[in-house]
Amino acid sequence: MPDLLKILNEHVPKIFQTMASLTGVPGNGDIDPPRPSTLHGITGSVSVSGKASGTVYAAFSKNLADAVTIRMLGGDSPADEEVSDVIGEFTNMITGNLKSQLCDAGYACQLSIPTVMRGGDIAVEANTAPICVRNTFYFQELQEELVVLVFAKLDK
Repeated sequence: MPDLLKILNEHVPKIFQTMASLTGVPGNGDIDPPRPSTLHGITGSVSVSGKASGTVYAAFSKNLADAVTIRMLGGDSPADEEVSDVIGEFTNMITGNLKSQLCDAGYACQLSIPTVMRGGDIAVEANTAPICVRNTFYFQELQEELVVLVFAKLDK
């Protein structure tokens, strides 16, 4: 079975370095975080279906979301729609990298389009997903963090 935490820890920092010139340092991670989990801020989600199924969430603080958007699009005060587009795209890239690794391991799957939610306390849960992985990525230069949460079920 693929090590989802290892995949996230390898690919999330690469995505942020390549797309926004930000250095993301992975935390220790949690392979069985509490359920339901609570996320905060601007949260992107992408669903996965097929031999691998579930949902990937990427929760950005407002400051991190704005900084990433400015680095991607320029300007100094991004509109909410621009921020949502960028957060959706980053979540899609994170999930796409995970999908590629899962497909290589024999778990063929497809991705949904990204959805972006905003809120102080976003409770998420997947009762049918036996695998749950969560990690925080720290961006020292911004004093901000990103939380990535994966609910998954793998069927050969």
